[in-house]
Formats: sequence, C-alpha cells, structure tokens
Amino acid sequence: MASIVAGIGYIGSRLVQELLAQGQEVVGLENFFATDRRAVEQLRQSMRFRLVEGSITDSAAVARTFDEAETVEGIFLLAAQASGHPNAAAPEYTEEANLRGPRIVLDEAVRRRVSCPIVFASSMLVYGTPLPDVVDESTPYGRFADLSHLSKCYVEKLLEMYAAIHQLDCRVVRLGLTYGIAPVMKTDPRFMTAPNLFCYRAARHEPIEVRSGHALATIHVDDAVRALLQAAGWNRSPGFAIANAVGAVTTIPEIAEHVRELGVQRGLTVRIVGQGTTERPSAMPVVHSRLERDGFRPRRTLIDGLAETLDYFLKHHGC
Repeated sequence: MASIVAGIGYIGSRLVQELLAQGQEVVGLENFFATDRRAVEQLRQSMRFRLVEGSITDSAAVARTFDEAETVEGIFLLAAQASGHPNAAAPEYTEEANLRGPRIVLDEAVRRRVSCPIVFASSMLVYGTPLPDVVDESTPYGRFADLSHLSKCYVEKLLEMYAAIHQLDCRVVRLGLTYGIAPVMKTDPRFMTAPNLFCYRAARHEPIEVRSGHALATIHVDDAVRALLQAAGWNRSPGFAIANAVGAVTTIPEIAEHVRELGVQRGLTVRIVGQGTTERPSAMPVVHSRLERDGFRPRRTLIDGLAETLDYFLKHHGC
C-alpha cells in the first residue's frame, strides 16, 4: 500500500518528505522538466520511496506508477507546468501537461477502480487578480493572465466530472502563493514564486523587481502540505469538494519590504525597483476556508518563512 505523488517538484518534494516522516510508502512520478535530480536523490535514500521517471502525459508511465503502488492509499496531483512566466514553457507543453496529464491519471484510477482520495493542488489565483474583497470556496473564477493558472480551472471541473460520473473521491485544495524551504528548491527565476525569488535576489545582491501591488494570498510550503494531507484525510463519502488554504493575505510590495528588512538585519543592501512599489490596496481581502472549520490553522508566519528562505539562499547561493 502506498500513496502516489505525481510531480516531485517544490511542493511535491515537501509532501513526499512529510509522508515518509509519517511512515508511509510513497511512489513518485516525475519527468524532471523543472526539478533538480540531485534533490530527488535525497528522497530516494528512503527505502519507502520509489520513483517512476516519466511524464504524467505518458499513459505507460502512469500505469507503472500505479503498479509500483499496488494498493493505492492516496493520489496527490501536483504534476504541472506551474509557472506563469512567459518564457517558462511553450504553450503546447503547458496545455499537454496541465490539461491532458490529469485526465490520464484519472482514467487509470477509474480503470483500477481505486477508492482512495484524489487530491489536486490548485491555486488561489483561480479567483483572479486582484482577489475579490471577500473570498470563499463559492466565489466565481476570476480573470487570468497565463495558461498555467487558467488550466487549474479545467482540472477542477474535470475532477468534479469524474467524481459525478465515476464516483471518484476528488478533493481540490486552492493554495496561496507558496514560499519556504523544501527538498527541491528552484533557482531558475522562471519557476520561482515571488517570495522565494526575492530572497534569492537579495542573497545575490541583485535588485528585487516589483511589478504589481495587488493583494494576494500566501502560504508556507509546510502549511501547504498540511492542507493537502488534511484534505486527503476528510472522512466523507466519494464526491467532490474544494477548500482554500491560506496563511496570510499581503501584497508583493510588502513581501519585498519584508525581505529588504531581513536583508538589512543580515548586513545586506537590498534595492527594490519597479512600478508596483507605489500600488497598495486600501483594504486587504478577507479569505475564508472550509479547512478552518476542520481545525486547520497555519503554523508558519510569513516573516519567519522569509527569514529561513533568505538564510538558505545566503548559505547555498549567496555572493
């Protein structure tokens, strides 16, 4: 019996680490499009972790993953081209990985008649930018600026359809912008979240560029993993459910300023540039989450998470 984690990237690697710490068997599927092999090798030191190298779009690789798991305890869908950066990937790759890939996994789950929870890591950006004044799981989809986040809406509705037609147990967790330290840490700016990128830039004495002042939801990677696991553990009959997972609501300029202050404490001179530095909302959106009703509370603060991330990049990539 094992859990399947499709996508051993930034969040997926931290999820695998936590599952292993809990004593579970884990089978991972990864194609190494934007993941450092050396980081995944650290996870492979555990006898309870098995890796299938391949793409979520390859039905044979997906079948091998299910074969390795034998009895599937849970499925976590994190494999995707996650970056909205215009140079991250060709549109065709994003569409293939983000739209076709999840359907292949769901078809395999149907074929094998799995009854375990299927948890999809979605994004709070499905509500659009900027966030509405008040957000809960019933808030309609917003406007989008990239294919990566637009694809989250498709997969959410795909899960809803498969839950209704095939009686799969599908859960969606809409994560805030994720930051903090995980086994897989990106250093290519195209694939880094803004908080991590700002810490990376500061550690390398490079200016931090702020392009927007809109309010957005954030969450530490540890809390993101806790939210995914809590959703997997919901005691409910098969069906479809959505939950928001947020640690704090802030703005990109405020994150940049936090990083600047933390840099000053460490003897760094951090320069913030960009048009977004002058844009600040008069009031922050209020985000509600059904996870809160189940007892979920974020444990990691934004400041502490940024501090540890800056220290990590100073140690490993500082100039």
